[in-house]
Amino acid sequence: MRKSHSVVLLAGLLACSAFGAAGDGAQAVGVPERFDNQRVVRVTPRSIADVNLLEQISGDRWTCGPGGANGEADYRIKASDLPLLNQAGVPYQIMIDNVQALIDAEQAEMNDPFRDRAFFDAYQNYTAVSDYVNTLAASYPTFVTRISLGNSLQGREIFGFRLTSPVPPIGGSPRKPVVFFNSLQHAREWIGVMVDMYIATQFLSQYQTNSTIKSLLDTYEFVFVPISNPDGYNITWTTSRLWRKNARVISGTVRGIDLNRNWSVGWGLNSGSSGTSTSDTYRGPSAFSEPETQALRNYALSVPKLVAAIDFHSYSQLVLRPWTYQYVLPQGIAGFDRIGNSMVNAIAASTGASYEYGGPDILYLASGTAPDWFYGTTGAVALTIELRDTGQNGFVLPVSQIIPSGNDGLAGAMALVTGLCRSDLNRDNIVDDSDFALFAASYDTFATNSADFTGDALTDDYDFMIFADAYEQFSCP
Repeated sequence: MRKSHSVVLLAGLLACSAFGAAGDGAQAVGVPERFDNQRVVRVTPRSIADVNLLEQISGDRWTCGPGGANGEADYRIKASDLPLLNQAGVPYQIMIDNVQALIDAEQAEMNDPFRDRAFFDAYQNYTAVSDYVNTLAASYPTFVTRISLGNSLQGREIFGFRLTSPVPPIGGSPRKPVVFFNSLQHAREWIGVMVDMYIATQFLSQYQTNSTIKSLLDTYEFVFVPISNPDGYNITWTTSRLWRKNARVISGTVRGIDLNRNWSVGWGLNSGSSGTSTSDTYRGPSAFSEPETQALRNYALSVPKLVAAIDFHSYSQLVLRPWTYQYVLPQGIAGFDRIGNSMVNAIAASTGASYEYGGPDILYLASGTAPDWFYGTTGAVALTIELRDTGQNGFVLPVSQIIPSGNDGLAGAMALVTGLCRSDLNRDNIVDDSDFALFAASYDTFATNSADFTGDALTDDYDFMIFADAYEQFSCP
């Protein structure tokens, strides 16, 4: 869709850049925060004056705007400030009438002593998720290997696990091609943790009965990092349910850095992040200034062959492609479009949920994000999935939506990986003579390069067999 000039102008203003005027972004750790008589409103700013007013009265922008063609954005504001919007004539609708009521209901549902709960019947804290990973590794020792990527600012382990079948890699490859799934860069987006773990659980439980899952685990290795921001996650469980950033101390106070603005590709742009520490999108003093993003980056760079990645977030029900920091289309846009649309269709067929695929034109500019780095640095097909819902509950998604959201993520993830076309070397969405020429050049040198499909650091006969199969079909999946 194309925006009018005025909407494009507001898009730049709403692109999560310098927000933070009403609150100082600080977290008084240990002091429980409540959100009584606070609402979430969906606003359609008409001018710079409207944007300035919203940033003055809101303590928290829930979507960074523009959300769709109308330039909408969701803000958390006090009920007592609604008259200011009315007086200014700012168009809005109330999405959530009482934020604290949602949080109270979430806690009551999770703490109901009369319910016999399985893992996916409630949100799980850091310790419970870590224990569950250990359970998976103990229950499926030939499939699951726990890994440690490093430690957070406060010393918490950034853990994950490798998941693949015992079927060995092709040829002499040390590992199968890797698909990387991470979640919870933003601490309050609890549903991402559960979806990450749900996908892994379904892969394991359905391996013997689902031929597609069996093929995926026989072909690829999946790496799951469910809690990318363990310190921020701890804050949301102890003192502030709506905390977003990590726990970086700035000027003696925990203000935090937005980890998903701290990656190097596109880092530093005010159109998609902020250089102000009070902002919820504060990018930090330099790219990869934070140990959490360093840990994810270092692990990704240690992988012999990374082919795909999903960064799970909430909310809005979107599948987002690179580039997120600019409106320029990425190389290989046809392939992204094919895979992205297949993910949206797969989710709709599986759960009935309506997701939308696109780039920053359907959400907002965001600079210094993980998927842009994964794609720009490793060449992996990297996407963001914004999970449920579309604003009715926002970040405080009821536990009844955990499994439905998990099935959204499962369908989308399977569509992504089954749609990979590794032999499309020039990313034009077809395997033809131009790809053959690129492969032949790599095959002739027998060296490490983009035509190494197996991850053994060589372009050899095993890679030729993979390429030839796709070349004979003259098409991607």
